[in-house]
Amino acid sequence: MSDQIQNKSPRHPKRRLRWGRLIGFLVALVIVLGAMLAAGTWVYHRYFAPKVPVVAANDEIGNDELLNKRINVLIMGIDDGDSEDFDKPAKRTDAMMVASFDPENNKVALVSLPRDTRVEIPGESGHDKVNAAYAYGGVKLAEKTVANLLKIPIHYYIVANWQGFIDIVDILGGVDLYVEHNMNYEDPYANLEIHIKQGYQHLDGKEAGKYVRFRHDELGDIGRVQRQQKFLKALAGEFFNIGNVVKFPVLLNTISKYVDTDMDALTMIRAANSFKLFGGERMRSEMLYGNFRTIGGISYWATSPNMIQLTLDKLEIPHGVIPGADKDILQKIGPGKTWEDLATPDPNEGAGEAPAAVAKPPSKKQEKAVVKKAPAKTSGATTKNKTKN
Repeated sequence: MSDQIQNKSPRHPKRRLRWGRLIGFLVALVIVLGAMLAAGTWVYHRYFAPKVPVVAANDEIGNDELLNKRINVLIMGIDDGDSEDFDKPAKRTDAMMVASFDPENNKVALVSLPRDTRVEIPGESGHDKVNAAYAYGGVKLAEKTVANLLKIPIHYYIVANWQGFIDIVDILGGVDLYVEHNMNYEDPYANLEIHIKQGYQHLDGKEAGKYVRFRHDELGDIGRVQRQQKFLKALAGEFFNIGNVVKFPVLLNTISKYVDTDMDALTMIRAANSFKLFGGERMRSEMLYGNFRTIGGISYWATSPNMIQLTLDKLEIPHGVIPGADKDILQKIGPGKTWEDLATPDPNEGAGEAPAAVAKPPSKKQEKAVVKKAPAKTSGATTKNKTKN
C-alpha cells in the first residue's frame, strides 16, 4: 500500500489565467500594430505614393503648408434621373460637396454647394451655375471652379453614380432617419415616382435615393442639400457599425464599379479613420451660405465673399485670402445675430431681385437621425408607428 502511494506522481497546482497580463499584452499589441501602420503610411506617402497635383486658386494656396495638412475631397454625384439633362451624355453634377479631413486632429467638416450656386467657371464667359463645370470640362474644371470659389486646395475627387449609392445603402441593410415632411412627386418622362411619408422611416437604397433627390418643396434644391447632409450622417453611422465590417469586401467591390476617384487606398483609410472617430452626428456640416436671386431671368443661389468666409470659418476649414471678405466676420456675427443678417444682395454682382426665401437649417429634432441596427430588409419605406406603453 505504501509502495502505491509512493509511486503516485505529485500533483501540479493549476495555473491561473492572469487577465491583467493578457489585457496588457493585447493593448501593447494594438499599440505596436498601430505604430507600424502609421509608420508604413508615412513611408509610403513620403517615398512611394504617386503625387496627385493639388488644384488651387493660386500657387500661394497650393504651396501653403498649413492649408495642405488637411485632405480636401471634392465629392460629386451625377446621373440623377430627374435632372434636366438626364438623357444627355455630358451631365451636370446633381450633388457637390467638399469633405475636409484633418487626420492629425481627427476632425471632419462637410460643406455642401447648392447646384445653382452662381460662380465664374474658368474659360467660360460671365457667370454660370456650379453644376455646369463638370459638364463643360469634367473633373478638372469642376475642381478648379470650386478651388477658385472657396480659396482652398482640392487634393482629391470622388465622382459617384447614383446606382452605386443605391447599392451601397442596400448592402448596409438600409438607413433609419426622420423624414421632415411628406414627399410626393411624379415625373413619367424621367420614370420617377417619389412617395415618402413624414416621420421616422427605414429607407432601403431605392427609397433613400428618392429622399436625397427630392427637391419639389418650397426650398427646392436648398432643402435637398440639407437632406443630403442629414442622410450622410446617418449613413456614416451605418457604414462604421461593427456589424457591417464583414460587408466591407462587397462594399469595396461596389465602390470600384460605380465610384471614380484619384485617392489611393492608404489615403482612403486615413480619411475613413477620421470619419469613423468623429463622423456621424459629430461631423460638422454647413451649406454654403447665400440666398435666392434671379439675375438675367435665371434663378441662382447667390453667395458673397463674407458668406464664403463665414461658412468656412464656422467649420474651421483653413483657407486662403478671400478678396472682399471681412476676415473677422465670424466674431462680428456674435450673439443675437445669425448668418441671415448677411443674406442681402451684393451690389457688385449686378441687379437682382430680393431673396425669394432664405434657407433655414432643420430643427434639432428633425436633424437628429435615428441610427441603429437596421431591421429585416423590406421593400421601400416603412413607417415606424410608435405606440404608448
